[in-house]
Formats: sequence, structure tokens, C-alpha cells
Amino acid sequence: MKKSTKILIGAALIAVIALTAGITGMAVADSVYGSRSDPLVTKSYVDSVLTPAIMEEVDRIANDKVEALLRDVDAKIAAQSEGAETVGDAVVWEKVTLQKNQTVTCRYGTELILRLGGAQSFGPDAPRLIDETDGTPVTNAGEAIAKNHLYFVSIVDNGVKATSDNTVLFIKGSYTVE
Repeated sequence: MKKSTKILIGAALIAVIALTAGITGMAVADSVYGSRSDPLVTKSYVDSVLTPAIMEEVDRIANDKVEALLRDVDAKIAAQSEGAETVGDAVVWEKVTLQKNQTVTCRYGTELILRLGGAQSFGPDAPRLIDETDGTPVTNAGEAIAKNHLYFVSIVDNGVKATSDNTVLFIKGSYTVE
């Protein structure tokens, strides 16, 4: 083979290799720029496309969370209301007026204050009431309770019996009047 033919074949081979490398380089460059590995975007794209999409997703997630919280609160309220067996179930202080020999039978946790008239403790188990003002138990059934003292019922079905007409009690908790 002649030297000029070898040079020509070598030059052609170099040209083919350079062309192949160029095409491959362009394909790689085209696949990298503007892809996830090179997220080049314009400000107008962020303002007009990305920001509204992100805000929509945030609103959706926040609404889902609020709805879940509301369902949870509703379920807890329903559970608190379930099985109420009493006439009064006061969450705040409630004024109750009794006539002589009427009774207030309480559930545990009920609090009461005698404001007017007279009343005595009653119930099946001692202590009938706990005088929170003095910090002493009212152990005997029929024991008079003091006006303006705060009493706590620690045993179900204990309570007070009016000893005079127009006896006024303030009660917080569950009770029945008989």
C-alpha cells in the first residue's frame, strides 16, 4: 500500500471516530441538560407553574389534616356523650332547687355546694361526701352538711337530701333528683 493511501485511510478513520464522538457527545449533552440531574428552569416557569402546583398540594394536605382532626374531635365528643344515664350532666355549675325530703343522687366526681336551706348526706357507702373546704370526710348518713362548703362525691349513688323547702345547691357533674 502506498503511503498516501495509508494517510487517506487514517484520516478517514480519524474523521469517522471524531464524527461518532461528536454525535455521542451531543446525545449525552442533550440527555443531561434540562433533566433531573440538571434542573435548569426559568423564574417565569417557577412563578407560573411550580408555585401554584406546590400551593395546591399544600392546601390539599392541610385540608386532609383538618378533616382528620375534626373527625377525631367528633368521635371523642360522641364517646363522652355515650351511655348518659342521668338527668343532669353539668359541665359547669348548675343551680338546683329542692323541696324538703328530695334527694340528689350523684355519680363519682360530682361536686356540690349548699347555698340556701338545709341538707344532709346520704348514700350506701362511707364516706358519703368529702368536704373539700375542710379536707374532712362526711362518713355518716344523715350528717348535716355546711353551707358554702365544697363537697366531692367519691362513691356512686351517694349524695344529699334536703331537710328544708327551697334548698339551693350548685352542682357540677352527673346527678339525678328524686
